[in-house]
This record gives sequence, structure tokens and C-alpha cells, in this order.
Amino acid sequence: MIFRAAVFLLACLLWGVSPALSWQQVQGDVDLDEDKSIQEVQQQGLRAGFSLAVIQESQRMVPGELSEERKKILGEHLEWKINDLVLGYRIFSREKVEDRLQMGLEVNIDTGALRSILQRTGVYYTSAAPWKYDLSTRGSSPGDFGMLQRLQTITGVEVDADAPTSVSLTRLQDGSWSGTIEYKDISHEVSGGDLNRVWFDLWAFFFTRPEVLSQMTVDFILKTTGWATTDAIMHFDEILLSLDQKVEKGIILYIHTDVPSFRAGWSLTTLNPDLLQQRLEEYLPSRGIYYTIDETTRQD
Repeated sequence: MIFRAAVFLLACLLWGVSPALSWQQVQGDVDLDEDKSIQEVQQQGLRAGFSLAVIQESQRMVPGELSEERKKILGEHLEWKINDLVLGYRIFSREKVEDRLQMGLEVNIDTGALRSILQRTGVYYTSAAPWKYDLSTRGSSPGDFGMLQRLQTITGVEVDADAPTSVSLTRLQDGSWSGTIEYKDISHEVSGGDLNRVWFDLWAFFFTRPEVLSQMTVDFILKTTGWATTDAIMHFDEILLSLDQKVEKGIILYIHTDVPSFRAGWSLTTLNPDLLQQRLEEYLPSRGIYYTIDETTRQD
């Protein structure tokens, strides 16, 4: 795993790309089992630590506070993606405490991949407040409602009969599912072998639609002047892209020379304009950079 992360970093440096990754420090804590070797127990502890690191990074990335229940269910949902999300790790402590093995870990998370998952599942957009929707089901059994509650908790949606977003789910005779999501003039239908797949396909479509995102995010044009070098501009560009809680998307628009300094502009999309403004005010004026931000109007 460490070698994999090193190769990834080397490739990024050769191509001049800033890798989207983050280190999380966690503790893997697992019961000792006399029927298992110490290596098997350690693997369990690593797995537990990886899962905790992914959830910690998820909380760091989203604007709002995730409940303990939501973090628990989200962790279970992301379990199948752990190997893809963890780029490497380091064990910096390991000890037996009574009947438990405790390991201190630093885990390297692929933030780009995790961010995409959080956006497509809705977690990124509903961490601060739930999205209201109207739900109708056909052919479902009592056991399906428990699964629905878990799915709603992950996505961060609440049932409201008056909401403009509606989802209809149908369990077919062969046990497969079909579903439709509607919002204003948007309609999308999905079918699949299980409820889990249909649910997340529907909401992934929903949370990637410009018409939807325009209700959750704000677009800005950031204009700056006073940069001493283009390297300083590109460093600030990397900082903007790392502000997961404040910048949903950022694109550099231009770099111009104004002797004796440079000016640069960005197109920014944010879930939280106030937090973004606060971060810009903390960073730019202290470095002698003058800036303005102008909200843009979308044509949905």
C-alpha cells in the first residue's frame, strides 16, 4: 500500500499535477482472538482504521456536521470502496492492551474519488440541511422500509408530500426494482436488481443536474491583482481546490501581466459563500493581494 502511494505521487510530480489526497490519523482497535493469528487480527485492525479514516475525511470535506448514525451507515456503505479510497498507510504505534490490539495509523485517502462519491450520493450537498422529497412505493414489503430509512439517512433526504422533488419506487414480481425521480421539468427512470442500486442511480443523476445544483450552490467570479509571481498564483489555485468545505468547483480563468505584478481570475462554485469569503479575507489581504468577488447569474 505504501509503495502504491509512492508511485501515485511520483506520477503526479512527473505530470505537474497536484495529487488529491489527504492523510488522516486514526486508531485501529480490534479484539484479540485466540483462533486467529496476530497477522489476521492486524488485518482486521487495519480495515477498521481505514474505514474510520474514510469517515473522518468525509466529515472534513462536507460543509455540515454529520450525525453519528449517518457516519456509521455511510461507513458501511463505503466499505466496498475502501481498497480504492485508501492509497497508502503507515503504522506508527502498535500495542496489546488487555485483550485488544491497538494500532496508531496514518491513512492516505484519495480525496478526489471520495469527494465524487459524496457528491453523487448527496452527502456533500445535504450535510448542512436535508433535501425534501415526496416518496411513493409499490410492491414493497415491510422489510424494504428499513432499507429505505438507511438509504434516506445516507443521502440526507426527508419525505415531504409538498416537495417539488418526487421519487417513485416499484418492486417488480421478479424481485428487481424500478424507480423514477422528477424535479420541475426533469424526469429520470432507472431499473436494477436491487433497491440499493436503483436508489443511488436515481440520486446520482439528480445531484449532477445543473438545474438542481443551482438551488444549492452559488457561482462567483474571483478577480485578484498584486501577485508577485505566477508560482504564487498557481499555489493559491491549489489552495482553492483544497478548500473542500468552501469550494465545490474552481477553474482558473486567466493570468495577466500588469507590471510590476500579475492579476488572475477564477470561476468558483460554493455551497457556503460566507465561509469562502472568510477564507479569502484571511489569506489574500495579508499577502498584499487585492480582490473582488462578483456573483454570477446562471441560465438553467
